[in-house]
Amino acid sequence: MFSLRRRSAKPRRFRVHYLLESSGLFGGVKVVLAQAELLTARGHEVTIVGREPAPDWYPLQSSFVRSDPLRRGDMPAPDVVVATFWTTIEPALRFGSPVVHYCQGYEGLHGRERSEQAEIERVYARRLPAMVSSPHLGELLRDRFGRPWRLVPPIVEEFWRPSPEPWDGRRAPRVLVVGTGELPLKGVETALRAVGGLRASGLECVLVRLSPTPPADIDGQVKVDEFHHRAPPHQAARVFRGADLLLAPSHESEGFGLPVLEAMASGVPVVASDVSCFRGFAAEAAVLVPPHDVGAFVHAAGELLSDRSLWLRHREFGLSAAARFTAAASAAIVEGALAWVVDGDWRED
Repeated sequence: MFSLRRRSAKPRRFRVHYLLESSGLFGGVKVVLAQAELLTARGHEVTIVGREPAPDWYPLQSSFVRSDPLRRGDMPAPDVVVATFWTTIEPALRFGSPVVHYCQGYEGLHGRERSEQAEIERVYARRLPAMVSSPHLGELLRDRFGRPWRLVPPIVEEFWRPSPEPWDGRRAPRVLVVGTGELPLKGVETALRAVGGLRASGLECVLVRLSPTPPADIDGQVKVDEFHHRAPPHQAARVFRGADLLLAPSHESEGFGLPVLEAMASGVPVVASDVSCFRGFAAEAAVLVPPHDVGAFVHAAGELLSDRSLWLRHREFGLSAAARFTAAASAAIVEGALAWVVDGDWRED
């Protein structure tokens, strides 16, 4: 007897190769590893091909192959190759499989030398589909290079969770500033000056720094009470849970700004720059102020730290916003983007 009941479609499984330029402890690398691990956990065959040894700071279930130069070697041909940095796009094209570029920030905005800038633009001009971490990056790729894109934001792992005992205002607040002081786009100097301004206003606070690199010269501008260098993700998550406020004064060239998302997932209110990346996912949760404006950061932080009800509201706003980035919420997005590439549907966009 003929039945109108549809049989459940068998889940598609892809063989995916991610190309890594660096295995260093940086947010962009962690985003790639988390995505690879999500796919592996869902039954896809994932191989990370990197120029450097496998990261010792992130436990992997996915396969890792060191290859410099980046090449397929005798591995089976993948269904899709994911280039994760501008220098991995050309090697990805030599794999002989469909290629997608996972863009977490346009490297051409970072003050490169003229020759390198020209090479970045040449590579970006290739007619390739892109997955982007933030909508403004997709718009840049479309408008400047005519490239189609899909939004594939970062994944918040389950160990990013809030403290069961929120700050009650009875002790000095712990203000967290994340990022290397040697990279201007992170705006660390602005954050440090804002902490100095808070202290000058009479609000005592504990300054906590978290950086992939050792203290820079600018870290000597104010008293740093704790400095965490090269903390692996689980340890970094504990540092976030112990914070009461995050200052994130990134510049407009920031690609996504992962610490803001991780702070929200940790129940930590945020004061951040009013720039494209943060408007894309944190506008309703964080307090956004003009970048470079130390006074605006001092004012916004002071209001949050002196008004318990306002602080709690922003904590809840952040937790709600971060819930959209869990592995469960992200799975269909990642797999849908890969199918869009493998099936060639991107050519119609």
